[in-house]
Formats: sequence, C-alpha cells, structure tokens
Amino acid sequence: MRSERSEVNERVNPAQKPLAGELNRHAGQLAGELNHHAGQLAGELNHHVVALAQRAQPSRQSARRRAEPSRGCVRRRVRPSRESARPASSA
Repeated sequence: MRSERSEVNERVNPAQKPLAGELNRHAGQLAGELNHHAGQLAGELNHHVVALAQRAQPSRQSARRRAEPSRGCVRRRVRPSRESARPASSA
C-alpha cells in the first residue's frame, strides 16, 4: 500500500504538490464547517420538536380540571356513617 502511494506521488507534477496540499486543507476546513452547521441544525430541530411535544400535551392543570367536575354547584357526596355501613347483625 505504501509503495502505491509513493508511485502516485512520484507521478504528480512537482508544481501541483502544493496545490494538492492546499486542496486537502480546504477540504478539511469545509468538512469541519459542514459538521458544525449540521450540529447547529440538529440542535435547532431538537429544540422545535421539544416545543411541539410540550404543546401537544395538555397542561397538568387542565387535565386536573377535566378529571374533577366543577365545584360551583355540585353537591358533595355524603359518606355513610360507620354504623350504617356495617352489615346488620342477626343478634
């Protein structure tokens, strides 16, 4: 593998070697910049997904309101006393 690379390098015009190095450097910079922007977009997308998920879930307060009827005109349930709740004894 090493000999193949050296053969390729020997075939390259010596005037083009600095250009190849510069191209590699720019390619590396562009790849880093691309990764940076991809990371920013992923973070922004995640932020929007979380916001939408929070909007989709009803708030705890409104869920509690749905579970409990309004207290305005609803009569409270009367608990039976302990004596009346006991089964009648046949004594």
